Amino acid sequence: MIKLGLVGTHWITAQFAQAVLETGKYEISAIYSRNKENAKKFSVKIQQNKASLYDNFDDFIDSGIQVVYLASPNSFHFEHAQIAIKHDVDVIVEKPSFSNPDQFRTIIDLLKLHPKIRLFEAARNYHDPNFKVVQSTVKNLDLLQGANLVYAHYSSRYDEYLAKPDNPPNVFTRDFSGGALYDLGVYPLYDALGWFGYPEKIDYKAQLLKNGIDAFGWINLKYSGFSVGIFISKVFTSTAPTEIFGLKHTIEIDSPSELNQIAVINGHDKQFVADGSGRNPLFNEADDFARVLNDRFSEKNQSEYEKWLKTATQINQLLFDLRKSAGIDFPADNQ
Repeated sequence: MIKLGLVGTHWITAQFAQAVLETGKYEISAIYSRNKENAKKFSVKIQQNKASLYDNFDDFIDSGIQVVYLASPNSFHFEHAQIAIKHDVDVIVEKPSFSNPDQFRTIIDLLKLHPKIRLFEAARNYHDPNFKVVQSTVKNLDLLQGANLVYAHYSSRYDEYLAKPDNPPNVFTRDFSGGALYDLGVYPLYDALGWFGYPEKIDYKAQLLKNGIDAFGWINLKYSGFSVGIFISKVFTSTAPTEIFGLKHTIEIDSPSELNQIAVINGHDKQFVADGSGRNPLFNEADDFARVLNDRFSEKNQSEYEKWLKTATQINQLLFDLRKSAGIDFPADNQ
């Protein structure tokens, strides 16, 4: 059993905790929060009362855990990951992994000094079996003409922002490397990279809030012979599907993050080629990570891990370049 430590006490951490327990390959041995009382409440919520509780990160990392799951605010990922790697603890970092490519390069250099340690970006759609279904379906299109990926979901945290714009929640602040692009845009960017490759040109037209964070926006990825549009929002909800356009066939996907239903449409004929498993959406990534951690030096696992890490670095560069094209700066860029 892999001894896992959890950082963060929000819903995504609870969902990941459930997923790792479902794999049967992890035990949750420690929980960290800046407020130990929050850690205690969270341990009860996820029914892990035997887990040790910490409000000191160094003590938490030295508690005997083998891997840490980082779901702290985005701007904390870099510091937390460095500490973990230096203490020879593997890292699963919730997307987006780091605020900018400089931070990511520092982490890559640090990993070279600790060759046994593995770092994973927790991009759930990238590890979903339906991701490969779409990938193969795209390859079978007679002609790829373009795509429109939509991920617009109203955030309950926006209510907090509207109530107290001078004291916004973390996800709506530049101080914590938040915003629609870094929170939601990661998913469709993973899709685009996996299904279409790295774009030749990119652009992000963002609607900014008064504090300079992006509430919603339009991403354009230009490829040779076609373009991919991505629409993201944290301040309203869209029910529009994600679509990939061939000549006579259109691939329709319910969500770029969930990938629950995938259909191919030809005229009036609609054929479903994949449905969701109904399982916890974080199960597949947790299972993949455990497989690598339990046999990290096998040729297959090493090759797959290197592919995941390369993709994560490419996503990080895309996020940074898109953010800069929209005129969005993070304080982390100057640290």
